[in-house]
Amino acid sequence: MTTILRTIDIDMPSDAVWAKVADTSQISELIGFVAESSQDGATRVCALEGGGELRETIVSVDDDLRRVMYSITESPLNMEFHAASMQVVDNGGKARLIWTVDLLPDAAAEHMAPMIDSACADMKTALAG
Repeated sequence: MTTILRTIDIDMPSDAVWAKVADTSQISELIGFVAESSQDGATRVCALEGGGELRETIVSVDDDLRRVMYSITESPLNMEFHAASMQVVDNGGKARLIWTVDLLPDAAAEHMAPMIDSACADMKTALAG
């Protein structure tokens, strides 16, 4: 299993960042390659720019830990396993977002890591604005 770990420092109070991250139905407002997102209960569907979609299960939204856990259950990336979390912590009056992604097969990281890096840049811009 491969783990992708990214940390983003955001010049915004952590409570405000958490409010946006916790609103899991609005992920398309934070990540540029997600053209549109919809959510029905714990199932989120993300339509991707250029075609294709991700089907995800939102495992938990924990306000005490300020952590969203989710799993991609269907994607064009042919992953056998995917589990991820986004956690927002206070960083001296600003926010730090910690994004952890575990996936199989290891080769899927070749495609997933650049997507995560792109999403991190998008989120930093969207959340700081």
